[in-house]
Amino acid sequence: MRTGAARGFVGHFHEAGFYASDAEFLQLMVPFVEEGLAAGEPVVIGYDERKSDLLRSRLSAPSAVESITGPGLYATPARAIATYRRLFEFYMTLGAEQIRVAGELPHPGNGGQYEGWDRYESAVNKVWQDFPVWGRCLYDTTTTPATVLDVVERTHPRLITPAGHRRVSERFQEPAEFDRLPAPPEPLEAGPPLTELIDCTPAEARRALIRIGRGRVADKTLKDLTHGISEAVTNAVCHGTPPVTTRIWATWHRVVVSVHDRGPGPTDPLAGLVPATPDAMLPGWGLWLIHQLDIDTTLIRSGDGFTVRLRG
Repeated sequence: MRTGAARGFVGHFHEAGFYASDAEFLQLMVPFVEEGLAAGEPVVIGYDERKSDLLRSRLSAPSAVESITGPGLYATPARAIATYRRLFEFYMTLGAEQIRVAGELPHPGNGGQYEGWDRYESAVNKVWQDFPVWGRCLYDTTTTPATVLDVVERTHPRLITPAGHRRVSERFQEPAEFDRLPAPPEPLEAGPPLTELIDCTPAEARRALIRIGRGRVADKTLKDLTHGISEAVTNAVCHGTPPVTTRIWATWHRVVVSVHDRGPGPTDPLAGLVPATPDAMLPGWGLWLIHQLDIDTTLIRSGDGFTVRLRG
């Protein structure tokens, strides 16, 4: 049986809280964690080392909490969704009736990049619905940009204060209706590309990228970009509208790729964040596979078509 505010709720009980000090952070976190532990529920936190240590110092049984620190968990939105799903499945096999999760996403206020995480916050309202998860997302109002705070109110059905007062977010948007943030401009794209290929094959795109990227970026980055450009071109050829235009820009230590077609792009708001089909033998895994790579991936819709932009 589920406990606390999520008692009787089915699926992901998703809420956000705002704090302006360590004391308010602890007000929002300590009861949330302690009540979960008292009920025998798994509790998972994904904060940096400072906040994790601060929280553990106030807990009665800190070793009972699963703490995931470091950049790996939030490397990309799609990988974070997949990691959490595996974790939830594990706890479900152990008989968990509720799983409490809290963490902090990357954004400029904590030294990270928020691009793509607005889609993540919206998507988890749907992709975690088959798990009894209580997710509490906390944001520091002294460092979080206003654009991010705006997204928080639009992606969380419920909001909670440090004093424990909970209210419905009147600005909440369902995933299908979510108005995502516009893709930030890429400075390299303001200049001419080093190469432009029209209706090329994936192999031709890979060869051009390797020729340009070798020696400019690390071998691992170039490998991921090569996988990405191959999948992006294949996706555009199979699902887009010709012509398919592949452009590559580069400078030392940086490569940018865009694969553009004249079609409208995928209509699914979850595209790239989860596989389009549960059957790996069927088409629909390309965009998700790109989002598993250690490169920045952006899906851009515009008046003249759809673009997959890769940066590494």
